[in-house]
Amino acid sequence: MPPLQQKMQTFSAYWCGEHTGPLVTIVTEPKYRQLFNHQNPNLDAVAEGAVACIQADLSSGEPNVLPTVYCDLGTISTAKLYGGKVIPPPEGGMVHIEPAVSTPNQLAGLAACAFEDSDFQFAVDLHRLVCDRMGTDEVFLRTPDFQGPVNTLALVMDQQELLMGMYTEPDAIHAALDSITTTLIDYHQRLRHELGGGKVIGSIWPYTFLPEDLGASITQDMMPLLSPELYREFEVPQLKRIADAFGGVQIHCCGRYLQHLSVLKESGILIRGLEFHHPFTPFGDIHRVFGDDIVYIPYLFGQCKDYPDYVAFAADLLKQGTGETRFWFAQASGWCDEDELKKAVGNATPARNGRGNA
Repeated sequence: MPPLQQKMQTFSAYWCGEHTGPLVTIVTEPKYRQLFNHQNPNLDAVAEGAVACIQADLSSGEPNVLPTVYCDLGTISTAKLYGGKVIPPPEGGMVHIEPAVSTPNQLAGLAACAFEDSDFQFAVDLHRLVCDRMGTDEVFLRTPDFQGPVNTLALVMDQQELLMGMYTEPDAIHAALDSITTTLIDYHQRLRHELGGGKVIGSIWPYTFLPEDLGASITQDMMPLLSPELYREFEVPQLKRIADAFGGVQIHCCGRYLQHLSVLKESGILIRGLEFHHPFTPFGDIHRVFGDDIVYIPYLFGQCKDYPDYVAFAADLLKQGTGETRFWFAQASGWCDEDELKKAVGNATPARNGRGNA
């Protein structure tokens, strides 16, 4: 079996629970993320960074890493479909975007730009250029930032007006979210088609590898701002549409979302994995709801002093989980003591279902 196909089968088995226990992947940090200049696009510069990063991964000796292009154009890629002035990043900062509309009564006029004018077309072009430079099509893609429907709308319109509109103009908000979700699904499906199928392995974050046929990796950073009732009404139906279209979802949220765990559990959404950031959303609270049915992607908030380092954090998580808990410690080189992390994972109790660690 070709090495890449074997790796993909390993990842698929892990996401589907055919292998359990902890998994460590260490990628080369893609320091070319957000190198793209929205005012003066330079495809060549981003491609150069991507090729260098892939070559470093290929020579690293890490067994569970795929050659991957990170098409990170900022957290504005889905909002930019609807206009809005792009605000260049300050020195050392991130790109932002001004709302395209201010109030709910303007939402009916929203229309997405053509795929050819979007960051998704840039992703297609970037992937093709990297493949050409490397002389192979065995290269994968992390899509432009996949903000969820409410997240996208929170960047398209004034956020305060959006939150008030959920109470005062719910029909307008629902209609806008329906339209946005249709566009997000259509554009991501076309992106996959343009690449030829099987090349998408998640979004730009987190650094797990999610095979294309098992779902989409999506951001839900508005969760901390919504009540369970608002999240259930406005986002859950749209998130389910996305999960149904792609075969599941891996959810990223770097804030506190404990209030939504039961909503997600009862939603009927096929959730492949949840990323959580300690201390905002503690593992134990999630595990009490989802048990060992999902993959857990742990991150430690940089200013948190609960643990001396990430390895100590990981070691404590391994004690909290069961032998079958799937912790995916998705790290980049230099983020932690990699040898100590692998040692901690290697010393973990083997999975008790007889299927073995991934």
